[in-house]
Amino acid sequence: MAAFVAVLIAAAPATQIDAYSANQPPKADPCAKYAPLMRANGLPVKTFLRICYRESRGQSKAIGWNYHKGKSHKNCKLAPAREYRKCSAVKSFDLGIWQINSSWVTVTAKVCRAKWGNIWVLLEPKCNAKVAGYLYNTGGLDHWKATSGAGT
Repeated sequence: MAAFVAVLIAAAPATQIDAYSANQPPKADPCAKYAPLMRANGLPVKTFLRICYRESRGQSKAIGWNYHKGKSHKNCKLAPAREYRKCSAVKSFDLGIWQINSSWVTVTAKVCRAKWGNIWVLLEPKCNAKVAGYLYNTGGLDHWKATSGAGT
């Protein structure tokens, strides 16, 4: 039976198998619509399509929560994001298409011309792309490499 399964996997087209990889978007890539924003902000499209897919699956309103060591969502009461972020278990959070960390509040205010402290503008694709472009142009892929595997 194991030999039969191996033959089926080997016979399957590589693109079909790759479509389910965490780093490779499927053929109908939900991130493709952001390619013009990537180009406009100096982001290498192929690489940032993969990062977009890995980080948010192309959902501009995506929020990823980072917790203090030993803590998790179980330590927080379910609430809207603006309230949930105040939970003592939450260390920081990542916002938008390219999951920009909430620690980039000063850069976000400057790059997106937003009021200081309004990190929520990162949920807007244009602002998220601008900050991603700034981060990429000042630090390369290191801002995403550690968690997304996109630099490989």
